[in-house]
Amino acid sequence: MLTAVAGVIGALVIGSWVVVAWGSRRRRPWLWAPVALLAVVLVALDLPGWSFLALLALASGSFAELVLGSREHPAIRTRSPDAPLSTERWAAAVAAPFRVALAEPWDVVARPSLRRRYRRMMERQWSVVDRESLLATVDRLLEELHGGPSLDLAVDLRSGTARSRLPEGGEDTGAMVRLSPEQVMRLRSVTGVAEGDKTLMIGAYHWWKSVHVIRLVCGGASLDWLSPVETQALLRRVASDLQRRYSSWGQLSSAFHAGYLLWPDKGVEGDDGDSSDRVWVALGLLDEDPRSPWNLLPWDMPLERASFEGGVSSAQD
Repeated sequence: MLTAVAGVIGALVIGSWVVVAWGSRRRRPWLWAPVALLAVVLVALDLPGWSFLALLALASGSFAELVLGSREHPAIRTRSPDAPLSTERWAAAVAAPFRVALAEPWDVVARPSLRRRYRRMMERQWSVVDRESLLATVDRLLEELHGGPSLDLAVDLRSGTARSRLPEGGEDTGAMVRLSPEQVMRLRSVTGVAEGDKTLMIGAYHWWKSVHVIRLVCGGASLDWLSPVETQALLRRVASDLQRRYSSWGQLSSAFHAGYLLWPDKGVEGDDGDSSDRVWVALGLLDEDPRSPWNLLPWDMPLERASFEGGVSSAQD
């Protein structure tokens, strides 16, 4: 009787462990496989008492993964550290902060394991629910980048305030944003402004919105809303645009920091809670870690060009 009970409980616990391990973004849950096998062997040998100990350990490990797995600290990870340079790899590096925030490989464009996160993020932040709305949103963002006004970010380092404005002493265009002392220090570090300087100007920061396009394209590829040809063409177009607007990863980092501080709808692909802090931490890692693609990939590497004219559909030509 006790052996039968152990068998039923074992089936439930092992089934739950498989579901948790399959849905986890980490490899650690699969390390419990020997414990699951041990529980099966103990039940088969009619040793239900010992099998309960193995099942308790397996259940505890699965629960710990549910609690801690989603809170893994941001980390720079790559699936293919020795992969050759390519336009797609370069473009993926542009949007790396959002993957680093999740401790996910930054160099994977289509990531099926993130489908649910992408679906939630795109619907909540962009009202994107299918292929048609995705293409329309990407088209709109590209048109705004190319046809909208160029914006600078003016930062008063003394008062810790920032606001966007038109270039060359133009008028302010947005509400003032207050920065924390840590954010001011980060901006000083990223831009390399002198210690005695009281103001900081980050030029053409609005092009950081290209990151949104790349993020949407990665989501579309992960959800099979975009074909590989469409995905590659869109990434090439955005990469070409950024190389023309900025001259280094440092300039992109400055623009990313500025734009992210002013972005009203922060979030990590559908996550809640401390998501904005995680992206901020990820930006710091990408700036400082020698393993960062922003420190390894050459900014001016040759890229395959793509034309902007004609909307998203022209990217497929």
